[in-house]
Amino acid sequence: MLQFVLTILLIVPITIESAGQWSYDSIKTWGRGNRYCAGHSQSPIDLRYNVSTYDNRLKKIVLEEQRTWETPEFLNNGHTVQLDLKKRYVLKNLAPGSEEYSVEQLHFHWGHSADNTNGSEHLFEGQSYPLEMHIVTYSKWYANIRDAMTNTRALAVVGVFFELTEQPNPSFQPLIESLAKIQNEGYQAEVSDLFDLKELLGDKRMERYYRYDGSLTTPPCYESVLWTVLVDPLKISLDQLNAFRGLHDFKTKLMANTYRPVRPLGTRKLFRSFPTEDIQEGIKLRMTTELNNGQNLKNNMQLIAILTCLLMVVVL
Repeated sequence: MLQFVLTILLIVPITIESAGQWSYDSIKTWGRGNRYCAGHSQSPIDLRYNVSTYDNRLKKIVLEEQRTWETPEFLNNGHTVQLDLKKRYVLKNLAPGSEEYSVEQLHFHWGHSADNTNGSEHLFEGQSYPLEMHIVTYSKWYANIRDAMTNTRALAVVGVFFELTEQPNPSFQPLIESLAKIQNEGYQAEVSDLFDLKELLGDKRMERYYRYDGSLTTPPCYESVLWTVLVDPLKISLDQLNAFRGLHDFKTKLMANTYRPVRPLGTRKLFRSFPTEDIQEGIKLRMTTELNNGQNLKNNMQLIAILTCLLMVVVL
């Protein structure tokens, strides 16, 4: 049932301390009111193989579902759309010898470029994907995410890229259908029980990832996040991507380019769970092909527009 949320601060835990007046139009000024945003351990970053180190202690991440009778709720909070998972899942093996992490919510970042090449927060060898999902978790040593926010590695976020494909992703469709009910800030809707995060992610995908210490990517930008970014992207169709592009922000305008530019890695270490570059090269080749296809589509559309104008001139 569609509901209007009068007080977003009470139901958006990950942004509860960042609910001041910030927007993606004023990223350069974030550091003025939130000192951590100008820090040296900020996220996102550019994930590059040649500056990473293989760590054989990084094992396959396990996502386990816990019994719960609460239905997940999807919310438009004016900056993004967020799915409250109500402690339905836990993550294991996030770090060597680490405790379990409770999954609090997931949210998305996307772009609006005509060639569909921007949108993700993290870059992969200097290139972006059109959509990135963040699965936000916190250590079970803490009672809730509020208590975990300011403690080092108490927060853990898993980043997942999406790449364009011709066919829609059926595992993603339940979320897409809910977007139509939360077009404006403050609206929330229940998500169909057909949505299954484990099914969406798959099992094999959890083996290959990058790992580094970073921050929240929005104010207050706390530098307490253990970041994991999966190497293998999920699939999404253009129609599914456009469902995000039709959402409105807190100023009732379209939510466009909801991502923060990459920050310097600096002196931090970037680790990876896979030993060879073979995986990396295959994905880079696929991304280059998609980029070229997107550019070709853009060129074809421009050519059609020119020919249409010429035809109109001839007719007149």
